[in-house]
Amino acid sequence: MEILTVKVARKSGRFNLFESLQGFDYKDGDIIVVSSKFVSMAEGSVVDMGRIRVSRKAKVLAKKCHMEPRLAELVLRESDYIVKGVPGFLLAIRDGMIAPNAGIDKSNVPKGFAILYPRDPFASAEDLKDAFLANLGIKVGIVIADSRLMPTRIGTTGVAIACAGFEPVEDLRGKKDLFGNVLRVTFRAVADGLATMGVAAMGESDESTPAAVVRGARVQWTDKRLSWRDMAVAPEQDIYLRGLKSESLS
Repeated sequence: MEILTVKVARKSGRFNLFESLQGFDYKDGDIIVVSSKFVSMAEGSVVDMGRIRVSRKAKVLAKKCHMEPRLAELVLRESDYIVKGVPGFLLAIRDGMIAPNAGIDKSNVPKGFAILYPRDPFASAEDLKDAFLANLGIKVGIVIADSRLMPTRIGTTGVAIACAGFEPVEDLRGKKDLFGNVLRVTFRAVADGLATMGVAAMGESDESTPAAVVRGARVQWTDKRLSWRDMAVAPEQDIYLRGLKSESLS
């Protein structure tokens, strides 16, 4: 397996996502991992924070969590619901995925602006996959990835916001491990694993590397149009959220 980076000149304003990623020798069967922020920039999902009108609810949350009222308002707009607030952050769920401040970021955008997640990331992934087939005649998989903090860990790893062209999760239930034990609950997060590879190669600051190619990955290809429901569990099923709500044992 190889992981190769795709360098792109700095962009501003809306632009064509497929065209911006050209200049690389893509191959049939490649998995292309693209930064969610880069997709958002291409689609114009960038907000002038100075133009945000703050609601009463956002003001209350901002005061309680010691954060900027306009950011609190934006998080409310971008979330399906808020799980909890801590100083500086609102832990929010959108489309089955939990993220601090609903994934809103102020890095790699002009001062005074914020970048949101793509409006419909699965549609964006599908469109990009189709563009590679139509223009280059190759079948590729697409992962739209973001960096994410993991519980109790220092630093960020990668997570798949959306994908297209391959099954994002492999069900291993019923298979046996090395000792013959039957696996009863194991699923392999294929898209998240590929996202982590891509994010590690792309970097987090001024690398100007918004995409990476994972070549030689074994995936189950599909023409099915995917959604977040193919990759997420309900909050009441999530082991971390359930654990936070349960009684402490120590």
